[in-house]
Amino acid sequence: MNQNFNQLQVRFPGLGCWVFILGTVWLLGAIGLSGIVKSIFVLMLFILIAPVLAFFALQFWIKRNLVQGNCPVCEQPLTSLKNLKMPCPNCGTELSVTGEGFERFAADGVIDVQAVDMQAMDTRTGLADASEADPPPTIDVDVQRLPEGDT
Repeated sequence: MNQNFNQLQVRFPGLGCWVFILGTVWLLGAIGLSGIVKSIFVLMLFILIAPVLAFFALQFWIKRNLVQGNCPVCEQPLTSLKNLKMPCPNCGTELSVTGEGFERFAADGVIDVQAVDMQAMDTRTGLADASEADPPPTIDVDVQRLPEGDT
């Protein structure tokens, strides 16, 4: 291998300064001084307006995507972005955030059932019925088997 080839260097000190001066003169001749001043003015105007537009765009996006609601398990007030999955910081339940609010997240093939504690209510007073002679209320439940999925 020829190592002398890597040592051959040509240096032109001060050439960068002349290239800059010639480039500036060529730019002034091609565009003109008024074109350069106008382009600098447009660039400065864009630099001033861009943060204001970005601020309003971010506010619009947050209003559309921020969801506030309560945890369906422990009623802890929560705030999150749409279409995310997150754990509840209070009870640790895995939650799915939808446009309507927070729902418990269930993996594919898992059926989520909500149990409701019902007390016999007196329809006239709205209070729990104290008579023990009445039988507890019957809850009618319809169960449907989902079709087998491809596993």
